[in-house]
Amino acid sequence: MSAAPLASYAFESLDEGVLAAIARPDGVGVCNSGLVDLGGPPIVFDTSLTRQSARELWDGTVRTFGRPPALAANSHWHLDHSLGNQAFAAIPIWGTRRTREILLEKRDELMAELRISELDKEIRGLESQRAAMPSADAQRDLDLVLQINRALLQDAGNVSVTPPDLTFETRQRLPGTRGAELICFGKGHTEADAILHLPRERLVFAGDLVCIGVQPSMQSGDPEHWQTVLDDIEKLAPERVVPGHGPVIPLGRVQECRDYLSGVLAAAEGREQAPLPMSLRRWEGSVSLEGNLKFARQWLVDRRRRG
Repeated sequence: MSAAPLASYAFESLDEGVLAAIARPDGVGVCNSGLVDLGGPPIVFDTSLTRQSARELWDGTVRTFGRPPALAANSHWHLDHSLGNQAFAAIPIWGTRRTREILLEKRDELMAELRISELDKEIRGLESQRAAMPSADAQRDLDLVLQINRALLQDAGNVSVTPPDLTFETRQRLPGTRGAELICFGKGHTEADAILHLPRERLVFAGDLVCIGVQPSMQSGDPEHWQTVLDDIEKLAPERVVPGHGPVIPLGRVQECRDYLSGVLAAAEGREQAPLPMSLRRWEGSVSLEGNLKFARQWLVDRRRRG
């Protein structure tokens, strides 16, 4: 892989041999990733969205550890965390069994969405909507979506949805002397999310189970059990958590994600006039709030039908 100028990440050292790749708002990586020396093989946790950002993660690993990644892993199937797999296809990629299944099931659908004609149509539609956005915050959120679609358009025709090739169900000990482990607590942000737990460093890379300052998408998972998964993460007693989006946080701020989920569910049930505290409603991605409320209303209906 050829070196690429850093543009998508701010690399933050969290411990010896442990870096958080925090996505820059003007970059094309979109999600946060992790670069970890496992005490032998280096791993990249979450391979990002674009070929450019995936190359940055690869090159960052080489530059930091003096050798390329030997493993990669996906927290879940969403493309901002897994489309970069194509740049890591020469090495083993871990994911939950359900993550692999979903990417296989959806591959044709996702590839259709990544065609030049579809991306071009999407970009034109978003550009026409921008002037009608009700606020500067809404315009900023739309600009981020445009930025992502334009980056994908540059990759179009050279993109491949690449599922992880190694899978696990609940826990997978990783090679090396660090004692790192991939853990899945069940349904949450998606049907089967993985976290990367570094017990000695008391650190968790949480994927989109934890988002700070950015409204998470609720539409692929179980918003009730998601809160139980957050309890499970807290029981691991990490001192710091690397979210899928937003800054590295102390464990106490995981409560903000729980507040978001419970607030959306309460609003969907009509139990609160305001769906969320203003501090959370101002999180980036305001266009996601209405979609989350719509999903939550239907999810509650379906849950009542199931009894």
